[in-house]
Amino acid sequence: MRHRTLVLAAAVLAVTAAGCNRKPEQQAEAPAAPVAPAPPPAPVAPPLAVADGYRHQAGLDASGYYLSPSNFKVGAYQFSHLAIGAPSDFQTWEKGDRASTFGPILISFDDTTSPLVSNELGGEGHAVSVRVLPDAYSFDAGKLTFRGRDPKLGDVVFVGAFDQAALARARAEGSTQATVLTGDLKVGDQPARKVALTYFVGD
Repeated sequence: MRHRTLVLAAAVLAVTAAGCNRKPEQQAEAPAAPVAPAPPPAPVAPPLAVADGYRHQAGLDASGYYLSPSNFKVGAYQFSHLAIGAPSDFQTWEKGDRASTFGPILISFDDTTSPLVSNELGGEGHAVSVRVLPDAYSFDAGKLTFRGRDPKLGDVVFVGAFDQAALARARAEGSTQATVLTGDLKVGDQPARKVALTYFVGD
């Protein structure tokens, strides 16, 4: 009887040990979550194209100041105006006389950290401004392109088109708050921005 008991106890111990040594069954892994597709890259705006050289429509007079009612700023520099000279200014520039600080087309920015003073437009402007003169332009009754460079601002590019009827009315009246020139203005590494410019003939 004792022998039988010992044999039974040994069998129980063997079964228990086998149960303790058995590795737990691995749980089924949850399926991996689907990976969302990467969003498509943002479209890259084509660069504003300005052909090399200087070209203008002979006899065309659109002289005056083209102003933006919106607050266009790059750092401390705020867009003030785009100015177009008289036909003689184009002729002088294209003959190679470029000593003047006023080109046939220029784009001016005000340093908003400088004090306010009376300006050439009959109002107040900042004492310090940056005039960007052209490295290239094309100017005719339908379209205006401009490219220049300033050490502080970098490349300055404008590509726009005139509303010829609105411009004719504005020049007859001397000024207008209506849009006469629309286009894209790009300064340095900033994205190009849409601008709508009004008109003032100047003094």
